[in-house]
Amino acid sequence: MSIVEKLEQPDFKASKSDKILMEYIKQNIEKVSHTPISQLAKESGIGESTITRFVKKMGFANLPDFKVALAQDSMNASQRYIINRNIESDETALVTARKLLDANIGTLEKTLDSLKNEDIQASANVLMAARRIYFIGIGNSGFMAQDSAYKFCRIGLDCNSSDNSHRMIMMASLVQKEDVIVAISHSGDTIEILKTVELAKRNGAKIISITSNQNSRLKIISDLHLAYAARETLLETGSISAKLAQLFIMDLVYTQVVKQMPKRAEQKKCLTTQAIELLR
Repeated sequence: MSIVEKLEQPDFKASKSDKILMEYIKQNIEKVSHTPISQLAKESGIGESTITRFVKKMGFANLPDFKVALAQDSMNASQRYIINRNIESDETALVTARKLLDANIGTLEKTLDSLKNEDIQASANVLMAARRIYFIGIGNSGFMAQDSAYKFCRIGLDCNSSDNSHRMIMMASLVQKEDVIVAISHSGDTIEILKTVELAKRNGAKIISITSNQNSRLKIISDLHLAYAARETLLETGSISAKLAQLFIMDLVYTQVVKQMPKRAEQKKCLTTQAIELLR
């Protein structure tokens, strides 16, 4: 019996909480497979300990084993489809290209709808007033942190970036109240990011977070939060849609900064461009 079938007809006496959790899993099969337990608990309204007990009732030693089996079941149940349910394995490359393009455009439009003018303006103001700006991220978000630090450095802001957990936490121990942390995390629940931000906040730094999760722990502890609308299935981790949404937000904040200090931005950009020319 597959996990999906077992969710419909469990071979154990399901409690009220079990039934709520089973319904949540059935409605979010692809998402559950790669969502941290803290987020599962928050979104389903069921406690973490109850979730742990439930997967054991389902016959699994722990939640990670359950997630892997659930992902395999989901893939076996829809072998025509890969990446997501819009893309079929037997379609041509150009048909897939059109679907991916439409999905990316849709992601950017949804992201724009979720943004607030005052949050963009406030983020730009905080960055311009900062003594030093630290961009942090893990994995694919780490690439975005590096790109963002480079972008703002070119117009004269004192920036640094890190995708290394040890370096992040050491940096957080040294920040001052005039400093700003820009934390980029798709889930908003990455433990390395959370611990870094918590320590930096205790030291007085301001926190700007960029995530796809409006209910994340990172958003709660941030001074400013910019959300983007991109969801990833198991095989979409690091998808272009998510990267585009992150790039779009960072480019928007960057542009707002440039709009407010055009002469300084132009001067610093010319100086950094001339410096790079010396290497040729």
